[in-house]
Amino acid sequence: MRTKDRVTQVKDALHQRGLLVNFDDTVFGTEDKDEWVILTYVAPALPTLGALESILAEPIPTPEDAWFTLIAEREFESEREVEYYFIVPVLEQLGYLEADFAIGFPVQMYEGVKKVNKEADFVLFKGRSRAKEDALLIVEAKKSERILTEDAVGQARAYALWLSTPYYFVTNGEELRVYLFRGAVQPDVMLMTFKRADFRQHWVQFYQTLNKVAVLDYKEKLSKMMSGAYPGISKE
Repeated sequence: MRTKDRVTQVKDALHQRGLLVNFDDTVFGTEDKDEWVILTYVAPALPTLGALESILAEPIPTPEDAWFTLIAEREFESEREVEYYFIVPVLEQLGYLEADFAIGFPVQMYEGVKKVNKEADFVLFKGRSRAKEDALLIVEAKKSERILTEDAVGQARAYALWLSTPYYFVTNGEELRVYLFRGAVQPDVMLMTFKRADFRQHWVQFYQTLNKVAVLDYKEKLSKMMSGAYPGISKE
């Protein structure tokens, strides 16, 4: 029986072993019996709350209640307003600075055998460098009246593929979906999905995953892994 206590025990056991599930925590344990439960192991492991606090040497920075209230109640009339009044304030709270922002960043990619020029809504870099090795995060914005589709997610994933960012997230200003990019061969992992109105209750996990310090640390581990320098892992 999927009792509340048993679901909690299973969640704790999965988290302790570094296993991700293809359901949000609020959904896990209530899924239909015919739904697939997919477990994903990530190497290197995602940063944990304790590891992040040791990096920052202080508790998770959390915006004031007034900030969450403003974010939850604001109405957006265009994609530009989603970018300016929602995405930019969120990224600033994650510790990204003006020098890190590349808005409308040009990306050359292939569609079949044809080379095409695209623009990523937001690419976050390590400072003023615009080199591929310093790309940290892709953000794709859509109009608030548009439902997030697999095409929107695929667009962000394509940018992540060409720029080698470890994470990307997609939002229409009402819903957010955060993904871990797993490379060209492995399927990506949706780490979080939630409504803007529920941002406050998801803030700690959101910050833990996407703040600048944690993403820099995770990308450095990925680079070591790919070079064969990560402990216990070789390129073979």
